[in-house]
Amino acid sequence: MSETVKKIRTASGVNCQIRLPGSKSVTHRALLMAALANGDSVIKNPLKAQDTMLTARALQQLGAQVVWDDEQETVSITPPKQRWLQPKEPIMLGNSGTSMRLLLGLTATGSGKFLLDGSPRLRERPIDPILKALGALGIKYRCLAMQGFPPVEIESRGLKGGDVLIDATQSSQFLSALLIASPCARGEMQVGWKQPVASFPYVQLTLAMMEKLGIEYQWLTPQKISISAPQEYPPLDYQVEADCSSASYFWAAAALTQGEVYTYPLSPGSPQGDCRLLEVLQQMGCDILWEKEGVRVRRIEPLKSIDLDMNEIPDMVPTLAVVAACAEGRSHIRNVAHLRVKESDRLHVVAMELKKFGVPVQELSDGLVIEGGKTRPPDLPIESHDDHRIAMAFAVLGLSVEGVEIRGAEAVGKSFPSFWESFELLARSSKEL
Repeated sequence: MSETVKKIRTASGVNCQIRLPGSKSVTHRALLMAALANGDSVIKNPLKAQDTMLTARALQQLGAQVVWDDEQETVSITPPKQRWLQPKEPIMLGNSGTSMRLLLGLTATGSGKFLLDGSPRLRERPIDPILKALGALGIKYRCLAMQGFPPVEIESRGLKGGDVLIDATQSSQFLSALLIASPCARGEMQVGWKQPVASFPYVQLTLAMMEKLGIEYQWLTPQKISISAPQEYPPLDYQVEADCSSASYFWAAAALTQGEVYTYPLSPGSPQGDCRLLEVLQQMGCDILWEKEGVRVRRIEPLKSIDLDMNEIPDMVPTLAVVAACAEGRSHIRNVAHLRVKESDRLHVVAMELKKFGVPVQELSDGLVIEGGKTRPPDLPIESHDDHRIAMAFAVLGLSVEGVEIRGAEAVGKSFPSFWESFELLARSSKEL
């Protein structure tokens, strides 16, 4: 597929409303829980994007019926009669780390052999912690290339239950995968984890969704949960909330253009950790106003630098980095070493692309130090590195710096297929610089 190049037009004082797509994280989890349920489910306002479509297609290979209704903005799931149909072909998951990790837990709840694989980049993304945890629960696995990485063959006769400790310091998805699968075990599951858990709010999101569906669990310690099993997931009639991660680019646009953007539908009680970016932007010089159906972000003073541990909201690092590049002073982003095993090595890539703008940036093993207020037009096109969050974050920087072209702009399809249409609303609502 040929790369798409997007030329970004500078803008000042944007003032618009953006309707957000459904949450990618919630859609993934809802699809899996629906496939595990004891009847037909309907998910409303699902995100239909590359990653969630990969999860849906995998569930179809495993025997579930999945029907998308674009007009009604729903997806219907009928679980298979047997858990699971053994696919004739490998389950191919592109570069969706979420699909890979969560589906490893899901396949372990059934019987059969399942081969999961993906793109060359996905084969570089670690899965060893979830494999070791499944192995401790009686699941056989075999990595076909490098140990601890896809492609991997799972051979299961179902989860027997028991006590397991998982290392989720690289990804909370290892822990979420086990938690989602645990009610389907033959006996009680006790799931413990090592600290710190990367992106722990995503674990809280998983538990909140399980609780909403009536799944019973108990906290044994701050680092251990007991899940009664077997329990059945009920059929879902589930409304997916809007995606805070997708909203972040429009919040940043308000900050960089001295403008105002209203994003909806969102509520202040959202369990999505990335909503915490609003607090950070407030510290940097923005006014945050929650309204009936969404949130309004308005830049009210010069942007200030920030020193922040972002372990719990790592996906917000590219967004915050481009804002920090335009803030006065030195910003320090800390404790996000796990960003190196995302769709790209995001610490290295963010530093590389910021340098094209003449931004002094230091790449650390677990973070970035950015000297703000020194941007100039880039001397080369900005590469997305096939990473949706890089493409979207640097598009936002292009609103305040002339001459930005995003090469590989199609990468946004991974999580926000309509991003460029929504982004165009920013330019229409403003004056060119």
